[in-house]
Amino acid sequence: MATGRELDQLARFAACLGATLDVDTLIQDALEPLSSMAGAEKVLIAIARQDARLLIPQTAGWNGDPSARGIPAPAIASLGTEAVAFSGIDELPASVSSRLTATDGFVAVVPLWAQAHLRGVILLLRRTAPFTPHMLKMLTTAGRQFALAVENSQLLADLQDSYRKLMDTQEDLIRAERLAALGQLSATMAHEIRNPLATIFSAISQIRRHGTESEMSSTLLNIAEEEASRLNHMVGELLKFARPRRPVMHPENINQTVSRALASMSAAGTIPDGIRVTVTSDRDDITVLHDVDQIEQALTLLVDNSIEAIEAGEGEIDICVSSHSPGAVISVADTGCGFPDELAVKIFEPFFSTRPTGTGLGLPTVKRIAEDHRGTLEIACAPGTRTTARLFLQTKQKSING
Repeated sequence: MATGRELDQLARFAACLGATLDVDTLIQDALEPLSSMAGAEKVLIAIARQDARLLIPQTAGWNGDPSARGIPAPAIASLGTEAVAFSGIDELPASVSSRLTATDGFVAVVPLWAQAHLRGVILLLRRTAPFTPHMLKMLTTAGRQFALAVENSQLLADLQDSYRKLMDTQEDLIRAERLAALGQLSATMAHEIRNPLATIFSAISQIRRHGTESEMSSTLLNIAEEEASRLNHMVGELLKFARPRRPVMHPENINQTVSRALASMSAAGTIPDGIRVTVTSDRDDITVLHDVDQIEQALTLLVDNSIEAIEAGEGEIDICVSSHSPGAVISVADTGCGFPDELAVKIFEPFFSTRPTGTGLGLPTVKRIAEDHRGTLEIACAPGTRTTARLFLQTKQKSING
């Protein structure tokens, strides 16, 4: 029959199990009541995490081979469902004793069973006296309570993880619907704007061809043509965003794609003389499945962003291509002015721009290209420091042709 002291210890142990649903906190809180109840000098708790065949030690101080990945669950399951006593570590199954530091003393093994599943094991060591049948019954009871608490903690963790995934999926669906609506609106607006633009360009051309230009009229015509060209460029950006082309991927050297993009920008004269662009790579040949034209477009947009961010037209843009499991990453870092933290959540929103003449479609377009390549786009920035954009691409993926 349990004594008053033993009942108090068992009640204290049960109380600590109900105090939290975090499995790691639960384990730490249970150590002292367990060792006090059993009069144990050492307590090792191992829990089944992702791999149910291995019980991963959660407490330090009694592990043997550091390279051991865990305690094999079948060896513990073979001991039954109740606490078992051994007169020494050497009497334990070899696959268990090999994971423990050789220590003299009596050992109790408490399998943690819940709903017919082995959730873990508690190992207790004491040198003064063997574990009595009465103590083993108490440990069996405590183990079952502990196993249920661990199962509840893991179920809560799984539920929270499922909820997070559900929320992420919902956000992705909302974003996709929003982008589709914006794309349809953008395509309609671009079509409606392009027709009047063609008329404006034609009118300017006819005036210059048949009219007598004064200095004032020439200046005004130049302004009109320049603004119409800028508007036409914006319409082109709108159409690219509204009607994305499905990528056609082939295994290509990403270094060559980067070189082609920069050569095109240099030929077009879009890189100011005061901005120095450097390109480095950790390997000569980094083959990645990608759509060359789309990645060139993405890199051009990132470099354009960096150019706009560099004040007074003087600074540096460092482009680094590196292998990155499971693919490659293109980093574009500039010495520009950066942006404050509160804008970090807005930079990927279509039509958001900090520049008066910006369309706000550059980064959203790059992000869409990255996602179409099953990759990601990350922007790291702090005011007054370098801004770095990282475009991650995967090496191994099925070719997408469309």
